Order: sequence, then C-alpha cells, then structure tokens
Amino acid sequence: MSNFSPDREPGADRPPPPYSPDVNPDMMAESSDVKVDGRINVNLDSKLAKSLAQIANEQPEEDFRAPPSDFTPVPTTPAICDVKLNIVIQIVGSRGDVQPFIALGNALQTHGHRVRIATHDVFENFVKDSFLEFFPIGGDPAKLMAYMVKNPGLIPQIQTLRDGEIKRKKIMVAEMLQGCWRACIDDDPDTQEPFVADAIIANPPSFAHIHCAQALGIPLHLMFTMPWTTTRAFPHPLANLESESMENTATANWVSYGVVEWLTWQGWA
Repeated sequence: MSNFSPDREPGADRPPPPYSPDVNPDMMAESSDVKVDGRINVNLDSKLAKSLAQIANEQPEEDFRAPPSDFTPVPTTPAICDVKLNIVIQIVGSRGDVQPFIALGNALQTHGHRVRIATHDVFENFVKDSFLEFFPIGGDPAKLMAYMVKNPGLIPQIQTLRDGEIKRKKIMVAEMLQGCWRACIDDDPDTQEPFVADAIIANPPSFAHIHCAQALGIPLHLMFTMPWTTTRAFPHPLANLESESMENTATANWVSYGVVEWLTWQGWA
C-alpha cells in the first residue's frame, strides 16, 4: 500500500462525468424565458427542447396506472440492517429544509446508524437538541433567503450584479462546498471521534453531494421537499410549458426538467 497513488489508478486520467446537459448557449437563449416571479416559460418548439424530446422518447416508459381494485399488498416485516453505517446528511436552506431531515436522522439512529447533520452553524442547537451529531458547513441561511427573495428566478437581476452580490454569494457557496466535504471526513468537532462517511444523504441545493460521493466512492441519495426528479407525470414545478407543435404531454413534462436543470447550473454557478 506504500506505493498507492490515485494518479496511477486505472481511469485516473479520464475526465469526470458530466453533471449537466452539454448545451450550446445559442440553443438555450430561445428555449426559455425567466419571469419576475421566478417561474420559467419553456419554449417546447426550440431546438434544445426538441433535442431533449428525442432523448425522452428513448427512455423506458413509466407506469402510472393504479393497482387493480382486488390488489392486496404482501405483508412485509420491518427491514433489519446488520451493517451499521456512518451517514452524513448535507442540507443547505432554511429551518424548514432542515427539519424533515431531523426526523430522518432520528429514524436512522434507531436502526443503529451513526448520523451526522451537516448544515449551517445557526442550526447547531436545533440539531443537537434532537440528539443528532452536528457539523458546521458555514453559510448564512438568512442571507441566502434574502438573495432568493431579491432574485426569485434562476438568473440574477441586473441590480444584483451591480451591487457585487454575486461575488459575495460565490464566496459563501465556496465555504459551504468545503464544509460539506469536511463533513464527510473530519472528526466530530466536540468529541474528536473519528468519522468517515459510508453514505451521503443530501438536498439538491447543497451541490457538493455528488462530488463528495464520487471522491469517496460511496452511495448518494438525493432528497427534496418538492418534485425535482425527471418524470413524464407532470412538468417541473418552476416551468410554464409553451408549444404549438409538441402534442405529447408526457414528453413535454420530461423536457421541462432538462431545461430547468441546465438553467440552474448556469444561473447559480
């Protein structure tokens, strides 16, 4: 093991996988229009939307049918996990974003797992009062919420650019990204008990989740309190669909998630 070097590992010279659609900016300009209320008018007749529609048509069909009236669920016994894991839960957002994960963390604890909540410093007492391990990632949720109120859409307002808020937000995001990574590998700040994450649970705005999981080679489970996963059942919650030619509603719904995802990365980067 003394000769181990990550640079010599098979595939170490390969670039990381893409984290967002590879889209020509010119195609993006005609595909969407961000409104002042934070919603997005998605033009389904644009080149980008039609390209995503081709991908959608190649995906397996989702089954939305209700079970038959005579369906009887098979009784199940509670799942028992003999393997006890170190689980870090990464959360960026308000108290309302943190609270559902507190309940999840307590449930995981009852099964014998060690659970660490990695979130903003202001929620330290809230987490510890729930008998969960806390790790600070930095960032100020009040400032994040103020920024979102001032910039309800995915693209910042002109005044925000002029006031230099983008630079300040980038500094805060960098701090949180570093904090999320340290939450995976650093000792407990209070007890100094060693900790290395075996799995990550995170909400999408924490952003570092997929990179930390890739670096450590561990599972990642994304959770959110609003629909965020691509589906044909309904459009993205922030999307208003506009089309004169795309008649397949299911495909249009699927496409809306790709457009919003690309805007999210470009607007919040």
